[in-house]
Amino acid sequence: MTTTTTILTSLLIFLSIPHAQPPFSFEAFSGCHLNIPTPLTIKQEGEEVIKVKWARYESACWSGSPYFALRAGVWKNGKAWELELIHEKIILKNKPKDVQHFQVSHGYNLILVNRAWRLHEYYDLTCRVGAGIILAHPETIVRNKKRGYGEYFPKGDYISGPTAQVAVGKRFRFWKGLFGVLEAKFTASYAFYVPIADGYAVVPNLAIHGLFGIGYELGSKR
Repeated sequence: MTTTTTILTSLLIFLSIPHAQPPFSFEAFSGCHLNIPTPLTIKQEGEEVIKVKWARYESACWSGSPYFALRAGVWKNGKAWELELIHEKIILKNKPKDVQHFQVSHGYNLILVNRAWRLHEYYDLTCRVGAGIILAHPETIVRNKKRGYGEYFPKGDYISGPTAQVAVGKRFRFWKGLFGVLEAKFTASYAFYVPIADGYAVVPNLAIHGLFGIGYELGSKR
């Protein structure tokens, strides 16, 4: 079972809980993210530490395991508590000579608990802040030593550090509880333990995200 399948199953179980009042919402997104260059440190037993001052990462949002986000929330008086999954990928572009391949692409998953507010006086925008954990699935070749290939949940997935986000979005009502969403967000993550063969990497990430999606709100009066 893949990481994505496991997390989707967990969210579906959450969705099966009755939510007559207050309104309950579920949203699914596609989109992409831009990775801001950040330091990368790779430590391998018995070897010199590899440091990349400004690691540049490809997002590959539309290939392989594509970018997506899922969010479920319970609303009351214009505010909500939410559970969110963001599936992003990072693939190192400026590899040093001892690194043959370095990617966290199945993925660099962010699992967050959010607090959201609807700002009716500001074009009915929704703002949110969130914090949570990184669930990383790395695939690497460092000094010709492989790790992570062909591994599946839970073996190939690691809780790697904390993450946080700020976001602003806009809903577009279609019909009863059905709506479309446009959203922009900024995430800051610090993966201090991403396993490699005979060691680990420290992989912080800063990213700007653009998302579009669809949602449904049960119990909505709008």
